[in-house]
Amino acid sequence: MGFILNLEINELQNFYTNTLLGSFCSKNISTLIKKNEACIVRENFNQENIVGYGYPIPYLDNLIKTNSNYTCLMPKNQGALNWPSKKNKTIMVEQTEWPLESEISDIAMIVHGLENCDNPNKLLEEAWRILLPEGYLFIVVPNRTGFWARSDLTPFGFGRPYSISQLSKILVENKFKILNTSAALLMPPTKKKLLFNSFKFIDQITLKYASKVMGGVLVILAKKQIHIANTIKISDSIKAPLEIFALSTYSKLTFAFRLPLN
Repeated sequence: MGFILNLEINELQNFYTNTLLGSFCSKNISTLIKKNEACIVRENFNQENIVGYGYPIPYLDNLIKTNSNYTCLMPKNQGALNWPSKKNKTIMVEQTEWPLESEISDIAMIVHGLENCDNPNKLLEEAWRILLPEGYLFIVVPNRTGFWARSDLTPFGFGRPYSISQLSKILVENKFKILNTSAALLMPPTKKKLLFNSFKFIDQITLKYASKVMGGVLVILAKKQIHIANTIKISDSIKAPLEIFALSTYSKLTFAFRLPLN
């Protein structure tokens, strides 16, 4: 893996707290998360364990219910802050070593995490480990084919962006089943208020009709898989023995015809 330039915690906090683009991102991505939430079967609705990794603060509130237990993990290379301010739930961790028990979480969320990780496979292994059987994983990443991955005006312009096919591949390889793929942020990022308002209006109109590949950010909902079925075709399983038998018979016949006649 190549070197990845990471944003620091104060830059992430400032983006979401003090900029128009940050507020726009938070609102639009949160809307998609809420829509995807309808796909989740929630047995312990008010007593869930929820784990966020990276900088998920602007989005975790969409999942947290009254009596939910939640933890926010932030990588050391990014830095951490106290959140919530009155009752801190943040832990600073190594990217691929989370200090949590296995099978402890109902839902996990990774935001500004996968694209900034030196070893994304190991990161997904940790997410799989801490999730309960058939637990759910939300991932928010910059879209390789969108405008936002090509601009350093936002945190989504840093790290390693993913296409839909790349993200699908790495999730399946790490034993996750994708339930839904959606995209947000069609407008190109800009700090100019006049352009921002124009792009924002266009974004709202075109999002319903545009292809997912045009979105600046991908939002994925996946489910932890315990057993991966290995499908074996009957034809494949009996092919080799028949071939060996036929070859053996043919060899004997050939040998017999080559015997000298007395």
